[in-house]
Amino acid sequence: MKLQWTKTRDVIPNPLNPRQDHSTRSIEMQRIIKEKGWEAGITCYAQENKYVILSGHRRWYAAVQLGIQEIPVLLVNAPKDKAEEMERLGSVQGGRVDWTPYEWAKYTYEMWIIWGKCSFKDLGKKMSVDSKQIASRVKVFQYYPHVEIEEKLDSGKYSISALYHLKLWLEKLEKNKPELVELFDINLIRTTMLRKIELGLITVDDLRNELAIQLSSVEQIKKFLVNSNFRLSDAINLSTLNGRNNGNRFKTHIDKINKAVLNIYQIDVNDSNDAKELLLSLEGIKKKLVTKSTELSKLLDGN
Repeated sequence: MKLQWTKTRDVIPNPLNPRQDHSTRSIEMQRIIKEKGWEAGITCYAQENKYVILSGHRRWYAAVQLGIQEIPVLLVNAPKDKAEEMERLGSVQGGRVDWTPYEWAKYTYEMWIIWGKCSFKDLGKKMSVDSKQIASRVKVFQYYPHVEIEEKLDSGKYSISALYHLKLWLEKLEKNKPELVELFDINLIRTTMLRKIELGLITVDDLRNELAIQLSSVEQIKKFLVNSNFRLSDAINLSTLNGRNNGNRFKTHIDKINKAVLNIYQIDVNDSNDAKELLLSLEGIKKKLVTKSTELSKLLDGN
């Protein structure tokens, strides 16, 4: 590690950095540099006659905007390969807090590619991130046209969670209502749903409701899609109103399942006897779930 003053023009942004727009909060950063000076150097490694940034892109950009001729550079060893370089860019030193959801999705996807499309569990261990979060980032980045989601992810109008569950919802729609998808085209349905998410007409809980598509008719979902002010929950309510008896039966089944699940949390496992009791309780719940699953299947078939 070596600290040196380097000509600003010889310092270049890292092409692998997920954030390509370094102007975020630049005015504030310029003010800090003018008032307090340089509290830390910009971390770089040498490449030919240039210095590639690993940490400090926004400070470098602010210096360029201020017309500063020389900046402090903390020179470190060059990464051994692309994987190591990506890991160092994504470290706490590399600006973990500053990255947007889209930039994190991009970074996670590129790390997944670099590591040979390893399992999400393995990548989660490498990045110290929950595997479910890894999966949602990668699948969102894969599925959506980037120009469609980047700006609204950055502005908070979309979330990775909402986009991930919308992807799953669309897949269920294609499976359960293929005639509707053929009529409207999946791309048109996707953009319509994205607009409704932006307007607050659809929540993540709405998209997680797996039975909404199955219990709603094609006409009900069609009405929801063509009406710009229609909520997804409205379509679900219509389905319940058109089959009130089935809806009441369905609610009864759900209440019984929830009650059975709550029994698990009331058992404290302190010794082997408690463990045996818990296993017996789980076995009983398993039988109840099988029975209720059969009843629900008959209910859906009747719809």
